[in-house]
Amino acid sequence: MKRTDLTEYLESLGKDTIMLEPSYLDNAIIGITDEGQLIYSYEKLIDCFSKNEDMTYEEAIEWVDYNTIRALPYFGEKRPLISYELPL
Repeated sequence: MKRTDLTEYLESLGKDTIMLEPSYLDNAIIGITDEGQLIYSYEKLIDCFSKNEDMTYEEAIEWVDYNTIRALPYFGEKRPLISYELPL
């Protein structure tokens, strides 16, 4: 889904949603909460950074852990959420 389509959809729901930048991270969105918070897949975030920023898998993990997840509390109540797969 293109960012403009996603933005229009969220606006149609009346949600004031915060989206992560850059826009290629939209490929990591897996859902939205009732409160309007976007849900990003941890694994998909890593894939996005490794593919678009010429990072190794390990570098992408470090980037997501340090620069993305640690910044989320500063976004406030509307901050995106990160979903982790259970190792079953």
